[in-house]
Amino acid sequence: MYKIFFENRALNFINIDENDVFSSDRQNTDDIEKQSKCIDAILNWLNNSDIDYVVDDFADADILTCALESIFKMAPAAGGVVCQDRSFVAIMRNGIPDLPKGHIEKGESPSVAALREVEEETGIACEIMDKLPATWHCYKLNGQWVLKQTFWYRMKPVKEIVFSPQQEEGITEVVMVGKEGVEAFLSKTYRSISEILCPNLRYFVAK
Repeated sequence: MYKIFFENRALNFINIDENDVFSSDRQNTDDIEKQSKCIDAILNWLNNSDIDYVVDDFADADILTCALESIFKMAPAAGGVVCQDRSFVAIMRNGIPDLPKGHIEKGESPSVAALREVEEETGIACEIMDKLPATWHCYKLNGQWVLKQTFWYRMKPVKEIVFSPQQEEGITEVVMVGKEGVEAFLSKTYRSISEILCPNLRYFVAK
């Protein structure tokens, strides 16, 4: 399933694998009718709906990709779940519990960006252990719809942890979340993180 989040709601394409969207080997499609139908469905959900919406009958990955490219400006990002002693690192950004992440710079790979952003936002130097599921969410900036794919990685510190919140990015606190705090974190963080990464976060703090 491919799922986009906007605020606290989701747009679900249940017959599409997220790995096929924006795939490098995708085929161009000239089915204008289906593209238009897909565009209309996305815009209707963005502008008029306050609930989740399911698309299951007219879009394949190529059609969806064309529709998304016509609506959104892409803003790829990367971040990390830093794990140590059955806990993970969380930040408080603009009053909301979050995980460290940020924009991928030009010419930068997602993994390199993830390591850089984690260190910049938390002060923790890490190495990557493995890749986690990506999340997709959108927002409106200066009248333009933006779609952000965030690449996630499980990481571990490479030296002693010393928290250093990046205050200029609205980060006021860096904390370790253990088993006793994971439910509170998931209930207050963004839905994309809670829903997509939830099984992994629970695993990281399990005994």
